[in-house]
Amino acid sequence: MKINISLLFLVLLLIPVTGQGEDSSFYNQKGLDELRIGNHMEAVDFFVKAIAIDPSQKHYYNNLAAAYIRLGEYNKAEESLQLSLSLDSGNVKALANMSVTLFHLGRYREAYAYYIKSKRADSKYTQKRFDKGRISSSINKMSIEKPDDEDLKKIKKYLDSDMQLKIGD
Repeated sequence: MKINISLLFLVLLLIPVTGQGEDSSFYNQKGLDELRIGNHMEAVDFFVKAIAIDPSQKHYYNNLAAAYIRLGEYNKAEESLQLSLSLDSGNVKALANMSVTLFHLGRYREAYAYYIKSKRADSKYTQKRFDKGRISSSINKMSIEKPDDEDLKKIKKYLDSDMQLKIGD
């Protein structure tokens, strides 16, 4: 498993700046607040501060990855998710986010493998997270952006036929 040295270095660099008395959960919550209102770069800053104070919290890395996903910075999201999963390989939210991240990177087989891991970790969460209507809509958008991607065409065709079967039942 490759871990981004620059992210780890950034975290270690910030430790002396933030101080020992500060509460990592405060920065994590501020990051979540910024994420909710669409200030994704500000969210990244807060999550990095939370990690600098307490790098043992798997959900801080997952939250950082969520901000990177929203920014379209999928390589950085993957690095953060690797760190989260190194702390807890069964973290369903990180597994699901890794599936989404890898899908956006065009690594569809790996994305599917993480989807299956996510489903094994918590099938109810995974079913809710990967709602077929929402996924189909996302695939349609990606198909417009990548009209020549043959794998994406196959996935779209499969989802479209599966959706029609469900409607026709």
